Amino acid sequence: MRISKYFIIFLTINISLQAEEILCELKGTYETTYSIPSRNYLQDIGDALKNFTAGPYTPFLVDKAKANFSDKWDKEEFFVNQYWNKDEITGELTLVDYEVDPAITWLLDESNKELVEGERTISLEESYTPNSPHPNLEEYVIDYYKIINSLNLFTGKGRIEGNIFMSGKEIKNLKSPKVSFLARGQCGPAKKKY
Repeated sequence: MRISKYFIIFLTINISLQAEEILCELKGTYETTYSIPSRNYLQDIGDALKNFTAGPYTPFLVDKAKANFSDKWDKEEFFVNQYWNKDEITGELTLVDYEVDPAITWLLDESNKELVEGERTISLEESYTPNSPHPNLEEYVIDYYKIINSLNLFTGKGRIEGNIFMSGKEIKNLKSPKVSFLARGQCGPAKKKY
């Protein structure tokens, strides 16, 4: 019995020594609006976005959708900490978690996640099924949800960008919240400061 306890302790220490934790401290802005579009641009843009979500036209289409909604976008600063793990044996990177300050209540814990590895970057793309009820906010339906956490392997810089468009379930609910955000920053070894 004692041998198995020591073996488990040794194995735990060995596994933790083989993973390097990376911290990315990001700073950026997020914009929100509750304005109502004069026509249903979400449906028009949403259909186009389904075809181009992984393509080079996505930022253009999202910016076009934002311009059509309203000129009343409120802009605020926010901060993000990304925690990545790098396996020292395989070199594989994984996003463990990220924290947003101030918290954006529309972010989802449960979403469709896809790891995308390129020559220069690794990113985790989160999406959610369009026209689905928001799991935390019952009065809203998600029209578009995409968040991309990325890490540049050569520059050591992190980035998060996201767009969340929602609409009210009932026609009486005239609020249609939208949030768009982007933050960038440096990454380095995660070390406790205190």
